[in-house]
Amino acid sequence: MSAARLHSPAFNAPAMTWFDGVGDGRSGARSGVSACSRQSPSAQAIGCLAPWILIALLSPPSYSQFLPDLQARTPAEYDAYLDALDGPVIDKGAAFLRSYPESALRLPVHEFMTRAFRRQADAARAIDAASAGLAIAPDYIPLLVELADLLANGSTGLTRAETAARRALTLLETAKAPRRIAPGTWTEALAGLRARSHAALGLVHFKRDDLAGAIREFEAALAHRSSESPAVHYRLGRLHASAGRRAEARRHLREAERTGDPALRELAGIALREIAE
Repeated sequence: MSAARLHSPAFNAPAMTWFDGVGDGRSGARSGVSACSRQSPSAQAIGCLAPWILIALLSPPSYSQFLPDLQARTPAEYDAYLDALDGPVIDKGAAFLRSYPESALRLPVHEFMTRAFRRQADAARAIDAASAGLAIAPDYIPLLVELADLLANGSTGLTRAETAARRALTLLETAKAPRRIAPGTWTEALAGLRARSHAALGLVHFKRDDLAGAIREFEAALAHRSSESPAVHYRLGRLHASAGRRAEARRHLREAERTGDPALRELAGIALREIAE
């Protein structure tokens, strides 16, 4: 498997997904704002839930360094695998799985299909693809984190999300860097996975109306200083605002406004104006 193919732009593209935990889970971030009236009282207390979820702003990276050294049994199988990676991943990945049901390469195919379904805002099929990958390798950390994130952003499966996130955090404590990975790259990957695991737990606590627990987990996510920090700052700002801690809320929202992408800066600016009113 060539490094160029494994790290091709097609699999490092942002996962533009808009799950908001309302209805069928396919609403866009902006259309989700109009769904505030359908949120639970605790969600309404901190504003609309849709800007909270922010999956589109938390683009999951490719964690190919966590994959074991997998090999195809035949040249035809390997060619079919590379063809699936070239895309479209969903169609060609499904064809690969049908043609090679015992292939050792099913794990990365399921992982890539999970991200492809996320890009299509298809939460249910993304969860199914992640679950299928974990059926092959139950302790594959990136898919555990992916599953925790997907389930935590939905309206059901919170216990399963919590279990997956905590299992990932446990495994990350003893994860060993492959020889082919530079130490800095490995450290960055670990930080990102830990941050996403804690953020998933934060959402689980939030949806259980446990604001203190949500703040604790989001603070833990923030401690890892990953690329997801701006969105975590935004979430913490909204939480602190709901608890009446305006100074803390402003601090986090200003950080989100300063470091986030344009969509997140807009959301943080709106939240700051709400506090000022």
